[in-house]
Amino acid sequence: MKRTISIIIAAIMLLSTGCAAPVLARTAPAAAPTPERTAAPTPEPTPVEVEFPYYLYVEKGSYTLTIYKADDRGEYTEVVATYRIAHGGNKTPAGIFTLGERDRWHDFPDGGTVQYATRYHERLYVHSPLYARDNAAQLWPRYYDGDHGIGGSNTGGCLRMVTEAARFIYENCAEGTTLEIVNGSPRGTTSDPVPDRNGLRIDPTDVNMQEQIDEAAAKRAGEQAEKAPEEAAELAGQAEAEETTEAPAEE
Repeated sequence: MKRTISIIIAAIMLLSTGCAAPVLARTAPAAAPTPERTAAPTPEPTPVEVEFPYYLYVEKGSYTLTIYKADDRGEYTEVVATYRIAHGGNKTPAGIFTLGERDRWHDFPDGGTVQYATRYHERLYVHSPLYARDNAAQLWPRYYDGDHGIGGSNTGGCLRMVTEAARFIYENCAEGTTLEIVNGSPRGTTSDPVPDRNGLRIDPTDVNMQEQIDEAAAKRAGEQAEKAPEEAAELAGQAEAEETTEAPAEE
């Protein structure tokens, strides 16, 4: 009995001193990681197809033609090129026009002919500088960079520009392409003066003419190369003749 009481007392003392066996806390199972959501790829916009890829805009105040190209949304925001032009002042109407038929060479009733003429209103055209006849080597300088040159109000209502610009319109801007002409310069467009023709009666932007010039230069260089040996031989012969000529005998 005494032994039992002793055991009970010892157990009470252990409990009172905090020496009881630790109680293990239950740990909740770790939650599975939430997978990150992958953003869906942004679909590429489908380019808008337009009937006319180019839009022509002329500011009479700055004598500038701007050629715009349609972007993927079908809006004319991309500038392809700007060119200096001549117009007719009040003879060149402001407004929105559509391009019509075209001529590779076009003769005017009052004289002169032009390249790459595209009609935009009644008898008015977009065209190259004037030539004496349908020959790209017969440019009239007066209507290129002279007193009636490109960059002034001196046409009969047409839009005159370098051949490169007129050719681009002729070849790439189909009938129905919009041409807008405005008074003043509301967008502030600018353009460079026409290139120097270096005293020649040609338009230096005319690719066809430049090809002819290059071909002619190559031909001249070839002819000179062929003549060079003959000329050298002739000069050598003359020098040899001079050396072998006998001096007159002394008396």
